[in-house]
Amino acid sequence: MVMRKVLNSLFIATFLTLSASQIAAQEVQKIVAIVNEDIISGFDVIQRINMTIFMAGMPNNNKTRKQLVGSTINALIDERLKIQETSRRNVEASDQEISSALENIEKRFKIRSGHLEQALATKNIDIDSVIDQVKATIAWDKLIRKRIVPRVNITEAEVKAAQVKVRANKGKTEYLIREFFLPISTPREEPEVRKFIQGMYEQLKKGASFSRVATQFSKGPTAAKGGAVGWQMLEDMDPSVAQVVATTKKGRVTKPIRTTDGYYMVAVREVRKILSDQATDSRMDLSQIAIPLSLAEKNGFKESQIRLAQSLSNFVDDCKYLPTLFNQISNGGSGKMGQVKLSNLPEKYQKLVVNLQSGDASVPYLDKDIYRIFIVCKRQDAQKQSDSEDAIRQQIGNKRIEARADRYLKDLRREAVVESR
Repeated sequence: MVMRKVLNSLFIATFLTLSASQIAAQEVQKIVAIVNEDIISGFDVIQRINMTIFMAGMPNNNKTRKQLVGSTINALIDERLKIQETSRRNVEASDQEISSALENIEKRFKIRSGHLEQALATKNIDIDSVIDQVKATIAWDKLIRKRIVPRVNITEAEVKAAQVKVRANKGKTEYLIREFFLPISTPREEPEVRKFIQGMYEQLKKGASFSRVATQFSKGPTAAKGGAVGWQMLEDMDPSVAQVVATTKKGRVTKPIRTTDGYYMVAVREVRKILSDQATDSRMDLSQIAIPLSLAEKNGFKESQIRLAQSLSNFVDDCKYLPTLFNQISNGGSGKMGQVKLSNLPEKYQKLVVNLQSGDASVPYLDKDIYRIFIVCKRQDAQKQSDSEDAIRQQIGNKRIEARADRYLKDLRREAVVESR
């Protein structure tokens, strides 16, 4: 690709010397890049930065905006290449697909239906900029399904070999992860890439969305899925990545990891044992009834409170009656606990509810001077990894499609003429 590094440096140098108001006045109409004769303007860059800050939950300040300039230009260049290729292949997003995608954005960010444009305007985001990205994403996905998916062949031998591997690894630990990857092709790229990914790590620590940051800026094959890799064992990861992931707690993000290909960050979402049913992975909508004994004992009502606890444990079999019951008890300790993962409960409570199904109540449990009764309003057991032929075939197919789509885009980059004006 011609001159990408030069144009990034030129725009960043100008961008960093200007205040927000100066940027608006001087940079909006600036031609930042020309991608095979298609123009990327300063307005495009500023709009995409505004969009990224909003959707990824980043702080809207000069430091963040400076961090995003270079990678935003690169992302826009890739987007133009996708648009050009889908147009050449006569593949486009339908009006219905675009409307559906915009509705999903409203739902994701809790925006009142039909008010997306107004909500974006408060963040200085033009709705057309969002629509352009939506169109490009949908059309590229359709092109991949049209040109690559039909050509992915998976043999019976491959499926059988994968099944053997899964069964041989039964009981071993695997990790549900997302990845953020930036490649390094030459030593000269190292400082810039390292600085950017470190900046993204700091943003993630402050609460930015990993999946949305990955979608915007990751260069890995999983970027379109928010960096979602799926379940992987350590032995299937790059050794440098595996070493860090092994010591990373669930729900945490690794620091940037240097590998031979570039830099990774990994979000560890879940951990499980292969082909093992783990009750502690179950999620439950829990409520609790708390019956204190301290005051009752002073007033001579302790025995009646114990009988009440036992009676409620036997009586409660449907969560729809609980709000009325909570109002009647009104002691402040009773109420909904929300959705809880079983493994996150104290062990003494896990034992009470582990075998309960939806609508079941636990036996009364004396916790210091309070009898607690837990009610399972809804239970969702974790799915163990499947070794079925269909599941294995889908896993192999998805990885192959992602890899070929990544190569497709790399070929477009290599053949493109990108220049500054």
